[in-house]
Amino acid sequence: MVALLPNPIKNRNIPQKRLDEKRQTNREVLNEVLRRVLQPLTLKQDPNAESGYYNVLCADGNFRHCKRVLAAWLADCPEYSDLHHLKRHVCFWCECPKNKLGDYVPSDKQHPRWDHNLDRTLSNANPKATDVDLLSRHVHREFNVFRHIHCIVSNLPKPDYFHTMQIGPLDHLQKLIFPFMKTHEWLNKYNANWLSVPAYHNLTPKNKSYEEVSQWNGKGMKEMSWYLLGVVTQSL
Repeated sequence: MVALLPNPIKNRNIPQKRLDEKRQTNREVLNEVLRRVLQPLTLKQDPNAESGYYNVLCADGNFRHCKRVLAAWLADCPEYSDLHHLKRHVCFWCECPKNKLGDYVPSDKQHPRWDHNLDRTLSNANPKATDVDLLSRHVHREFNVFRHIHCIVSNLPKPDYFHTMQIGPLDHLQKLIFPFMKTHEWLNKYNANWLSVPAYHNLTPKNKSYEEVSQWNGKGMKEMSWYLLGVVTQSL
């Protein structure tokens, strides 16, 4: 199942009222696309979704016992807020108050998990009677398909090798390698070897030394994983 979600145009130098209207339209479009794509997984269409398996007619003409598996992708807090139809700067895992985000909470005083069933009930109820409750929970009233599916988007499996496996270790390696090279006065040689990596196939030529790179993007991290070991080895 594949869907191409619309990418809204960036809005600059427009009145706040018009900007709020545009954002609401973008939310409605996003949720309508997701509703159409995920309709077969909703509770109404698949009331036995929690039970798991059902018979599926495959391309070879045979029926097989299958189970739908909904996977997701790594996203930042604003993207999860959009998917869950929450307002910004709200935790989508638990019901932590906005003014306490980032505070340390002992394990025995954890905030309760976010109740998406309650969001669905309030959204489907009489608008005037529940607007105050939705406002207090920082939830948008409009329809959200993930309130009608047996899942929490932020808890779904994320089969993303690059972000979950590759970037994590590389980030730790960078934090270890740079001080190590600097301590042993090998940093100049390391930078020289770094700049000497030629453009080859998908590798782009380097116009900045390692320590001149202020921010790493995904492409840069991916390329670095291909030659980092060679550069470190030649610098020792």
